[in-house]
Amino acid sequence: MKFAKLLAFAGALTLSCAANAALLSASTGSNPVSNYSTAGSVSFDLDLQNFSSKSLTFTLEEDDLLGPLSFDALVRNLAGAALNRFTFSLQGIRFAAPGTVTPAFGSIERVDSGEFAAGISFAAPEYAEFQFGDVFGDAGAADWLLDTAGLRAGDTFTITATVPEPSSAALVLPMLCMAGLMAAARRRKKD
Repeated sequence: MKFAKLLAFAGALTLSCAANAALLSASTGSNPVSNYSTAGSVSFDLDLQNFSSKSLTFTLEEDDLLGPLSFDALVRNLAGAALNRFTFSLQGIRFAAPGTVTPAFGSIERVDSGEFAAGISFAAPEYAEFQFGDVFGDAGAADWLLDTAGLRAGDTFTITATVPEPSSAALVLPMLCMAGLMAAARRRKKD
């Protein structure tokens, strides 16, 4: 009986020590992230408590180099503000193929993707969350793929999540409109 328990413990230990490929080795930015990456897959949840950038650096292991690396992320908008645009930028690796983007409540206007970046523009703002890739195994959803050709075990790559700041015109225009309305109201009051 003791031998069976020892064998079960050794098996569990072996599985827990197996290559946990695409290791999250560094993270910058204040938004919390939960890493769920496994061999051949980069997967994480990003909680946007504010709209500052978040950079995640991963170290490749042997199991990641067997083919394209799957990439998916659940991005939660906890900031309480309208999420109109979002970008994932890559450094040290490139996109091999685009996947899907599924918002919880907003709607997608367009997804722009190139070798080193994928940008999502929301037609209706997203206030809750969106799935970048096939986070939950939904029918019709597909992970984004990262090209590992030419890379070796030990190489690193960085994924940076950014919510672009509104342009200064977009910030100034509402203030100008409000000032105009206030001036018109004052003129009417004087008359």
